Amino acid sequence: MNGVVPTNGSQYSFSGYEFKINFGLLVSVNNPNILSIGLSDVTATAYYPRIGGGRTEIGGGYLAYQDVPKYSDFNFTFPFAIEYDPNKDYDQTVLNDIADKCGLTGSEKQPINLYYDIKLTAQVLFIKVHPTISSSTTFDCPLNNGALNGFGEDSSSSDAVNNS
Repeated sequence: MNGVVPTNGSQYSFSGYEFKINFGLLVSVNNPNILSIGLSDVTATAYYPRIGGGRTEIGGGYLAYQDVPKYSDFNFTFPFAIEYDPNKDYDQTVLNDIADKCGLTGSEKQPINLYYDIKLTAQVLFIKVHPTISSSTTFDCPLNNGALNGFGEDSSSSDAVNNS
């Protein structure tokens, strides 16, 4: 997989002190082979880098099946969600960093960095392999300033989505 870049069209929701940002990741796959490749059980887990080292699980996604045509540079959208759970962020370091990078604390917006692991089954004819791809991606915060209105209450909306 050549690149993973978030696409626009996010939706977010809040429940108590947890929030979820749903969006699609544009995945590029180069298949120079004479045969198509079937990708199945594609599971991604995302991790947020912690200041001072380490990382916190912060979301992921799943795609049951995707065919990659022969002789192609093929793009598809992978369903993905960033899910913040305060129980995994014991000192609120991740929340504070996301708020800063989204410009919600008055600072200038900065790119968000995530690490990810993608586990999948790739099949050509009757041969299956089960690779794990580990990499990172950087993207702009999909929330506009003020998007966390209602945090701490049960709500959902897509009004604060950055569709630019």
